[in-house]
Amino acid sequence: MPRHRIGAILLLAVVAVILCLRTPEWPTVLNKPGREILNSTLGFQHIFAINLPSRTDRRDALVLAAALSGLDITWANGVPGEDVHDRVLPGDPSISRELSSGKRGSWRAHMNVLQRVVDENITSALILEDDADWDVRLKSQMQVFAQAARAFTQPSWNGRSVAEQLRDPPGQELPLNQLPQRTRRPRLTPYGDDWDVLWLGHCGTGFPEPTRGAPTSSFRVTIRNDDTVPPPQHLRPHPFALQDALSETYPPHTRVVHAASRTVCTQAYAVSQQGARKLLWQFGLQTLTTGWDLMLRDWCDGLYDSSDTDADADAGPEVSDDDRPRAPLCVTAQPPLFSHHYGRGAASDITAPGGGFVNKKKEMTPYVRRSVRLNMERLVNGQEAVEQWKIEGESSSA
Repeated sequence: MPRHRIGAILLLAVVAVILCLRTPEWPTVLNKPGREILNSTLGFQHIFAINLPSRTDRRDALVLAAALSGLDITWANGVPGEDVHDRVLPGDPSISRELSSGKRGSWRAHMNVLQRVVDENITSALILEDDADWDVRLKSQMQVFAQAARAFTQPSWNGRSVAEQLRDPPGQELPLNQLPQRTRRPRLTPYGDDWDVLWLGHCGTGFPEPTRGAPTSSFRVTIRNDDTVPPPQHLRPHPFALQDALSETYPPHTRVVHAASRTVCTQAYAVSQQGARKLLWQFGLQTLTTGWDLMLRDWCDGLYDSSDTDADADAGPEVSDDDRPRAPLCVTAQPPLFSHHYGRGAASDITAPGGGFVNKKKEMTPYVRRSVRLNMERLVNGQEAVEQWKIEGESSSA
């Protein structure tokens, strides 16, 4: 081999060694969502759907919606409230025993799913209510969400997530395409390794308050020009939810991923194994005060955080930061990726129907442009999905 070629090879080898020894700021693995999100469980180990056996209509609809979306659902039976005895209710009996039958049954059904996640050591699970709906483009939406969520849920090589590193000064945000592109490769889920709840379907959430040093980061990731996001006039928050500032703050067709804050309704949420254990301890054994979604809201907002209670002060030696329980890590998106499907005059099995969205003559799904449920007839006949709203200047078909 000519000497100049040998020299070039040696030079390239030296450069390669130097690059390998060097530690860049965000090394090694591109932060791209995995192809496993395109599988039949959206990259989670299981998808559970809670359904009262008597509601065969809802099971029929969700089975068909899942089949049309290439999803595999594991059914979890709902629990009639009258089957939940007073003696199994945690917390203050004067409160828990006064809950309505629907709330008691809903609580127990969700606890049963969490119990199964813990008992079977399931790494992650998506939990759906049986009236959930989603866009026909759900899998690609979830890939984008995973990329944004990792800014909160995946430690970098210094042990801190992007959100933790950018939490001060408060109120920072980055567009999705400007996130640091290299982090540790997730081992447990494509959504990251260090999270408790991914709140994917709700009827209202808020941006966390930008308070310096607060347990919940106010950092946000923006996904602009997302053509699955409805225009502002169709982003009205659920009448029961606190108002959010999404359409007032951001340009049309922007989705924002952030820590959950004041979130209500549990159309769809995912739990990690660590999250399921924490929730089962808190709400299976300690607390039952109101509807399940409101308790989950308060938990994600840190209202059950015991790290600064009087018990610490009475425990003797000062409790170090390392010994304090970490605040819950719950990540959400607005608008949500799953939503409540409202049929013609449909009623909830838990509370009063609809709260302003129910229309006796027309079905609809808030926040979802190309609804699977609204397009069922077209999809089973091999036709393309269409918009539920006519959008000026845009194509109406998938």
